[in-house]
Amino acid sequence: MPLYEYVCAHCGTAFEQWVRSAASQEVITCPQCQSVEVNKQFSTFGVKGGGGAGSSASSGDNCATGGG
Repeated sequence: MPLYEYVCAHCGTAFEQWVRSAASQEVITCPQCQSVEVNKQFSTFGVKGGGGAGSSASSGDNCATGGG
């Protein structure tokens, strides 16, 4: 189940809600005022690690190895 972020259009409360699926038709309500006028927010996520071209692991500047 994905976790989505919402903001209530009525009272401005920001909250997160587990949703069964992206295609789900379940009604999301604000936990503060019980309004159904909520807006799904664009959310980002962080990924630890990596190894792309700008990665510190590829340049030898890794804290774990003491490089620098």
